[in-house]
Amino acid sequence: MKFDLAKGSFAKSPGKDNAPSITRQSNGFDQFSSMLQTTESASVLDMSGASQANISFITGAGHRISSDDILGSMQQFFGDDFLESQQAASNAQRFLETTLTFPNAFFNGALVWDALQFLASPLMDQTVAQLLRVVRPGGLILAFFNGNEKITRIPLYNYRIQDAKTIVQIPRGGSQRCQYFNNRTLEKLFQSAESVKFFLTRDNTREVLVRR
Repeated sequence: MKFDLAKGSFAKSPGKDNAPSITRQSNGFDQFSSMLQTTESASVLDMSGASQANISFITGAGHRISSDDILGSMQQFFGDDFLESQQAASNAQRFLETTLTFPNAFFNGALVWDALQFLASPLMDQTVAQLLRVVRPGGLILAFFNGNEKITRIPLYNYRIQDAKTIVQIPRGGSQRCQYFNNRTLEKLFQSAESVKFFLTRDNTREVLVRR
């Protein structure tokens, strides 16, 4: 399955079901995992939806995990005219009212993965504000952004935790780029956080580790 932002809906992608998974080391997740090792009974938000591999890793380390399928919410509220629908105040408000509806400072960390790169301003800024609200001061937020500015269509993945340094990316199609995020753009996006750290991988994934 893929979430096609050009159409605003999930659709089967011919040939993609057999695409090989990508297993790679993640410096961003390595540092996120280090935070978990030094925190007792942490609460973690996984924004890719429920995953048994991720649940097992987090709970096996003695922590709690909550899931919020933000891409599913995008599909539900914005429909076919995805990018245009985000600009409608009523649609954006309904999305915000049902996304990240957790108490203030509820989580020690959030695994956002690649979800944020499919939002456009001003909804992007409002969603990040909600994300920062639900993460405790000093907590970590891990987000991925495609770093190849030459492409107009970017790959989508499901993310599965293999171990404290390794993630598995399962292809689920591709999507039209919403906007390009460079370091300056991301620093501005998370300007109210304590710090923002970048890791650029060989596959042009810009990993962003935000300390709340």
